[in-house]
Amino acid sequence: MPITQFSPDTLRSNITDFAKGGRYNVEIIPPTAIGLDLGVASQLRYTCESASLPTRSLASQPQDIHGPPREIPYRATFTEAAMSFYLDDEMRTKDFFDSWQEYIINENTGSPRYWNDYTSDINITRIRNNAESFADASYRVTLQEAYPSVVGEVALTHSGGNEVLRLPVTFKFKKWTSVL
Repeated sequence: MPITQFSPDTLRSNITDFAKGGRYNVEIIPPTAIGLDLGVASQLRYTCESASLPTRSLASQPQDIHGPPREIPYRATFTEAAMSFYLDDEMRTKDFFDSWQEYIINENTGSPRYWNDYTSDINITRIRNNAESFADASYRVTLQEAYPSVVGEVALTHSGGNEVLRLPVTFKFKKWTSVL
């Protein structure tokens, strides 16, 4: 049987190993002005159930000067980043993100704080399949000037049994950059 460019053998000869989605690390560096629990921040890399690499798209508008119109990009846009965290029995992760949000908008006055006081960087690292440590990254992005925009609900239910509670958190950020 002849080998074509779409054969499994051709694919195997060009790609030695496929990336696995379960090999990642999330590092949240909390803003120092807030005074958040750094112990909880260091544990988030182990309790992050899921994280998505962020998207980037180009906003464009039609230019109709001569001939058919063309869509000309004028700005990069970024969507929010969603993550999910396992909760411990003391709910320290929930308290961590609640405190961060409470700092952003003063509850007594309703006034927002200064941007630089409540934003920080978040690193999302995809780790190589054969890695022995977090340092062996194959791809890393940094969410620059990020903050938790949505701290999601946690469903408490009698029918949940022994299911571990999860906290969805959505982050807004200025932009993301690829570090590697």
